[in-house]
Amino acid sequence: MADARLSIVILNYNTQELLADCLRSLYDDPDREQWQIIIVDNASADDSVAMATRQFPQATLVALDRNIGFAGANNRGAKIATGRHLLFLNADTVVLPGVITALSDFLDDTPDAAIVGPRLLNPDGSLQYSARTFPGPLNTLLGYCCLGRLGLTSLEDQRPQPVDYVAGACLMICREYFENVGGWCEDYFFYAEDADLCAQVKRVGGKTYYYGPRHIIHIGGASAAQVALPAILEAHRSVFLFVHRHQGPLALWATRLTTIVGVLLRGVLTALALPVALPLGKADLVLARLRKYVRVMELCFSRNVFPSGGFLQ
Repeated sequence: MADARLSIVILNYNTQELLADCLRSLYDDPDREQWQIIIVDNASADDSVAMATRQFPQATLVALDRNIGFAGANNRGAKIATGRHLLFLNADTVVLPGVITALSDFLDDTPDAAIVGPRLLNPDGSLQYSARTFPGPLNTLLGYCCLGRLGLTSLEDQRPQPVDYVAGACLMICREYFENVGGWCEDYFFYAEDADLCAQVKRVGGKTYYYGPRHIIHIGGASAAQVALPAILEAHRSVFLFVHRHQGPLALWATRLTTIVGVLLRGVLTALALPVALPLGKADLVLARLRKYVRVMELCFSRNVFPSGGFLQ
């Protein structure tokens, strides 16, 4: 489709039913004829590929033989994209009519805009905090002190506003900026790729905007929930990599230190809850949480804290 206004790259991993809902929402949009829709399946073990082939033959399907992560799979889709704008979309989303066109129009009409993301809502209509400030030592400390929202961009004003980065669940970027920064950084496997892409674009002069006037529905965490503990560890690894790449080795050590302090704080509070959990039959939940904190602590003290790739295998 050489004349596609934009290309939509949908990344899927074992979320067959959610993918079907996402695709139906796209094909229900009256502007769908202007789009190239590409599905990249990250070696799902369910029937995602068969479903997409059978129900949505008009979409382009890239079925990978192994899981190469969020960045790698999105780059595969981008290689065959023809649109002047690229929309990277998670399979666990439902897109309302008109949203994609509004985002594309915003990029066309806003000279300094390189990336834009809409407001994300949970299925119950509550707000997801999808416009964020870049990871770093302070945000890590706030998160472990249950003050994480202090490190988030205020979303009370729904007018378009520049932000550090928007969630990769629905991120639209001008092709020239995407190509200028070399696409998604494949040093990450899962998490923080969106922050890295927006930081790279900022480095070359482009701005990232949160587009509050329009929203989509995002289920959230559908793939990561299948591998909860590995996903938590990978999230920490990705934050460490981002901080090292964009803020330097001193900031990395500060982030590792604040993570250690935060884990110790959470671990002590969780251990104190164990005597209360025992008579309530919830001791297993508390012990599982303590084991999670131990694993994060081990990561912080390990020699290599960066993503090693393939954590889902």
